[in-house]
Amino acid sequence: MTARLPAAYRSIPVQSAAMSQFTDDQANTRAEARRRARLAARGELPPDDESEAAESPATSRGSFLTRLFPAAPPLPGRPDPLSGFDPSGPMRPIRERIFLLRQAPLVWIGFGVVAFVGYVALRYYQASALSLLGTFAQFGALIAAGWFGWRRPTLYGAAAGAVAFVLVTTLVTFSFISQGAPPTSVQTPLQVAISYSVEAAYQVGLGFLGGWYGGYLRRRQTQLSAEVRRRR
Repeated sequence: MTARLPAAYRSIPVQSAAMSQFTDDQANTRAEARRRARLAARGELPPDDESEAAESPATSRGSFLTRLFPAAPPLPGRPDPLSGFDPSGPMRPIRERIFLLRQAPLVWIGFGVVAFVGYVALRYYQASALSLLGTFAQFGALIAAGWFGWRRPTLYGAAAGAVAFVLVTTLVTFSFISQGAPPTSVQTPLQVAISYSVEAAYQVGLGFLGGWYGGYLRRRQTQLSAEVRRRR
């Protein structure tokens, strides 16, 4: 018994030294992680650290919108939407959007008509099942415009909203004329212009958001499907 005690006592400093070394390594690792996080937040990561940070999963949770809508890559296997477009010349942004819209007119015109029908059901059949169906039809059509308008989802959604606005304005104006009184007989021209401007901003803005969401859903669904195929 007395011969074994010294050996047991001699092993205690060795174990304590190992535990101390393990604790120091943990502290150094955490300090290095905090240092890299601070450098990444300031955009001062060296090239090697940037590649490592890109390969490793993000440690920060990110903003609320980032967690709600994770980044989705572009659709694979799609050609360049601007193939054949001549960038030279004046008013390039306008010509570019017209070029994109001309490639798939049925997308934004067709879903714009569906959004118009849904809007009419929503406004003229309130507190009924048709109003609820109209709401789904309006929002669903604008989202579908972004889903099928993969060339630029927000543009196709906004264009569908603009089509719905033109049809709504035409319907309202025709209803006033059929009653024998133009819109200016009820409101002043300034009030009519303001109401039409607000309606246009509402329809186009709603189409922009719906188109963005539809395009995001399609890219996200494609990304998830590709991940499932890779796992299989």
